[in-house]
Amino acid sequence: MTFIRCLEFLLLLLLHQVHGEEAEPMFRAEGNAIEMGYCFGVDYMVVYRSALEGDELLGNSSANYIPFTTPRDLQGRIHIDKKDNLLGLIISHLTHMDSGIYRRECWQNQTLVRQHTVRLSVCNEEVESEEIMVKNGDGGLELLCNSTSIGLEGTSVRWYSETYPTFKLTLILDSSVSLDPLELQGVVGVRDNGALLLLNKSLLKNNQHFYCLVIKGDKCLSFQNMHQPDNIESRDIFASQGDRVVLNCSTDGNNQQWETPLGQINGSSIKNDQMYISSGDKSEDFSLVIAAVSDEHVGDYSCISSSFELQYLLVLCPKKEPQEKVALEGGHIWLDCDDGEHDSQTVQWYRRKPSGEDELILDSYDKTVPIPEDLRGRLTENGSLLGISHLEVKDGGVYWCVVLSPEFLLESDNYEDDYGDEDTEEDESSDDPYWDDTHRCIVKQEILILFKTTRRNLDFEPVTTKTRITNSTAGPPAPSNVTTYAVVAGLVVLLVVGVIVAVIAIKRRANASHKQAASHSGLNTTKDIEMNEDPGCTERLTHNNEYVA
Repeated sequence: MTFIRCLEFLLLLLLHQVHGEEAEPMFRAEGNAIEMGYCFGVDYMVVYRSALEGDELLGNSSANYIPFTTPRDLQGRIHIDKKDNLLGLIISHLTHMDSGIYRRECWQNQTLVRQHTVRLSVCNEEVESEEIMVKNGDGGLELLCNSTSIGLEGTSVRWYSETYPTFKLTLILDSSVSLDPLELQGVVGVRDNGALLLLNKSLLKNNQHFYCLVIKGDKCLSFQNMHQPDNIESRDIFASQGDRVVLNCSTDGNNQQWETPLGQINGSSIKNDQMYISSGDKSEDFSLVIAAVSDEHVGDYSCISSSFELQYLLVLCPKKEPQEKVALEGGHIWLDCDDGEHDSQTVQWYRRKPSGEDELILDSYDKTVPIPEDLRGRLTENGSLLGISHLEVKDGGVYWCVVLSPEFLLESDNYEDDYGDEDTEEDESSDDPYWDDTHRCIVKQEILILFKTTRRNLDFEPVTTKTRITNSTAGPPAPSNVTTYAVVAGLVVLLVVGVIVAVIAIKRRANASHKQAASHSGLNTTKDIEMNEDPGCTERLTHNNEYVA
């Protein structure tokens, strides 16, 4: 058995030297299919299988080639897949005999532009994949290969690791050779004849997946994938022509990069006028800045690191003129997002937080979107209208909405699982469903909510706007207590002054009439006054009259 394994190793080494590329491990279960990768934007693709006699031609997508005979064991199981500018070769109904080394070549203008080599292992079964669990104590990892074949006589275990950022599989342990790890010096221990690995938690930083294979002789009995918990977050970004957009992402050590419609961008990329990574004042910031959005920026963006992946979909929206709405504290307001043209539509509502980030507060299509805690019980939806009740001053600021066309999923027909017809020119179908025109944005509308001041709130300047005010509790402002007291005091003072002036005027008139009557009757006025009036009283009245005059 050892001699046979040595021959296999020498053969693999020879093939590696001949083709100049290390074969990438690939695992499949019996009865499944395998796609030998794809060639994009080339003239044709050629696929070979390595054998002791030399390379066997399995397929050629070009219509102008010399006819060949498909290997007997693969006849009726090979399919050339052509869709758009993609070329691929599929082998179905895999058996153990299909295990081996395959090479795909991509040709453009009679020149080899790319090639890829894989080492396929066809196993009896694929064990259900599991998430990697971290122990609470020392933070270590335990990877246990789960298979009913473990422990059977003559079996061995192989462990592979998928390393970031190359995402290529590397053999880290082969128990048939040694229980000492070939790679990953952070391995703490190996137990159960290689079925259990004890690893350091730090290895998760650059290792995304682990695979274990149970081997007996030259036959694979089972394989299993162990992966980290999914840590992929996806967001939709709606922008208009010329907008400045920041796609937030925190840094996570080395080997971090952005995948964009215009190519890759990493920390060493030179800043350009279109987009760049902004670290700002914070070293942990790895955000991508798009200075002015245009048509070429629309598409998928991914911030990829060794521990997470953050995805964005940038959608371009026609933009309407911003609106202003004036509200009163404690009142109610309606915000309108009707584009005026479409009846069937989905509306998403956002508000801009003080930090500058946009927060989704309501989605008319997805009712599972949580409403922010401070708005719960205060939002009302009526078609394209959004109502906010019991308004508070902190509710002021920028709100915006987007009107989206209905989402729909197009599923193309599966191609028939019959690859006997090798003359098929083109297969326009696909196994997987895909989204077409998802989240197409019809319009984007910004609305600024301002609060009108009253005499009870003199900290704000009055706001003047032509926008219609919608407030069910609005009314004339109530006068303050200070104003009321001032008015009453003024009236009292005026009344007192008026009474005094009237009394003085009446007395002066009475004196004048009395003197005139006395002169007409020829009476001794002086004597009458002395007999009928008190001299002291007369003196006081005379003195007061002179003072008033």
